Amino acid sequence: MLSHLISKTILPFPEKRNKKINKNIIIMSPADHTNNAQSQTPQNDLTHNPSNTHLLAYFTNDNNISATSTPELNDLISEDTILDGKLREKLQTDLVKEVTHERGKEDGCISESDTENEDNGFADGDGEYYPEGGLRAWIVVFACFCGLIACFGTLNATGVVENHIQNNQLADQSSSTIGWIFSLMLFICFGSCILSGTYFDRNGFKAPMIFGSILHCGGMFALANCTKLWHFILAFSIVAGFGNGIILSPLVSAPAHYFCKRRGTATAIATAGGSIGGALIPLLLRKFFAMTRENDPNYGYVWGVRTWAFINLALLIIAIVLGKERIKKTDDIENDRSKYGEESRFKKTIRVYILQSFDAKAFSDMRFLFCVIGTVFGELSCCAAITYYSSYCGVYGISSSDSYMLIMVINLTGILGRWIPGYLSDIFGRFNVAIATLFILAIVMLVGWLPFGKDLTSMYVVSALYGFFSGSTFSLLPVCCGQISKTEEFGRRYATMYMVVSLALLAGIPITGAIIADKSTKDYSHYVIFSGVMALASCVSYIISRYFAVGMKWRRF
Repeated sequence: MLSHLISKTILPFPEKRNKKINKNIIIMSPADHTNNAQSQTPQNDLTHNPSNTHLLAYFTNDNNISATSTPELNDLISEDTILDGKLREKLQTDLVKEVTHERGKEDGCISESDTENEDNGFADGDGEYYPEGGLRAWIVVFACFCGLIACFGTLNATGVVENHIQNNQLADQSSSTIGWIFSLMLFICFGSCILSGTYFDRNGFKAPMIFGSILHCGGMFALANCTKLWHFILAFSIVAGFGNGIILSPLVSAPAHYFCKRRGTATAIATAGGSIGGALIPLLLRKFFAMTRENDPNYGYVWGVRTWAFINLALLIIAIVLGKERIKKTDDIENDRSKYGEESRFKKTIRVYILQSFDAKAFSDMRFLFCVIGTVFGELSCCAAITYYSSYCGVYGISSSDSYMLIMVINLTGILGRWIPGYLSDIFGRFNVAIATLFILAIVMLVGWLPFGKDLTSMYVVSALYGFFSGSTFSLLPVCCGQISKTEEFGRRYATMYMVVSLALLAGIPITGAIIADKSTKDYSHYVIFSGVMALASCVSYIISRYFAVGMKWRRF
């Protein structure tokens, strides 16, 4: 909606252009734009050379590109000039690249050293301006990378915590009972995304990051002193889980504000922080858990978790300082004022963040519906597998120390698993690469892990393969959601998707614990089968989502 002043940018044609395009920029109101389009007469304050035709693009001061392919634009081209359709499209594309490059330099998103060959342009779907690189954009990616070391790193290290407390503090509890600690944590974490996603869309990055970081770190420090089941549920599941969920949406969504064509790569780099965290935390805890002190059997555990919490605190401070949003959903705020008028802060909070934050209408889009179903199966497969991974190793005689090393291998190979498929997704299409990696992940579990994962050597191979292909799940699935969503809706849709995921995980992790109730090798084989089938179901769901988007023909999507 052109509610602000519009700037008009002129590109001379048909004279041959150098690499640098000479542009004149003036300000005109929406009314002037309409009158000018109807009269087909250039503005008086423009120097009009009859020998040249001027191709125009319009920008709002929110950097939304409009009217680049509308009848108004065509009307502004002289009738005596015949333009080939492909030439017209090329000129429009060149114009947008040139202007957005200049805009990016003004915003500080593109440095002078950036070349004009970069894909600095706009998304055809929503007409939004994306820097596609530059200093500020990569600083934001780095900030999200640091934050996700703490956020996703905590989720990836749940297997280490589960194995330790099952053999120590909660040795008298069953696997199914202990599983509720982690299912509640995942439920609250992903469920609270719905609040932070909506808030991030409307208000930005800083506030949810500060609030969530305080809760996350407070819960982690409290986890160090837990000795009973309800202690772990209160500290880790509720406080740390809620804090983790609040910071999750801003950290995953922020890179999408700066990248469109290279969004897969940017998101993969940011989420690779989760793999680094998941690799370093088991290595750290392995050393601390081996420490003992007379009359204090939990000495190593206490200081290991405290050190972990201090590291997360430092990383989240970096994320808060360097991270920043680019696009705010201002239209919704303006529409709210016109529709609801003046209302109390309490009523507004309930309406916006509770009643309207769950985007139920989005499920009428079959692409989004099956994307959510696929994400549910994929997350359930990965979370169930990693939660009981150390316990599985123990059944086959692998020591706790070696099982921590195997989890470290999973997360180290997950770094490549997040980056390489993310890079390939920008070339071959995000859905295409996600479908391929989910299918191979299912094959690794059902054909590799299930029959051969019985000894330490085999488990190192299985861990490396599983880590690589499961890593793409965490990096590509959010990008696939963004592929079928408008940028300003991404945070809300992402939060809605993970609210559904949280409900599935609330039941899924205890169900997995019940599958391995007797802790026999046969029960653990059923656990592997369950995880593998979930990955295969995720693959099928994404194929269906892709079908509703572009059909079954091969194309980059």
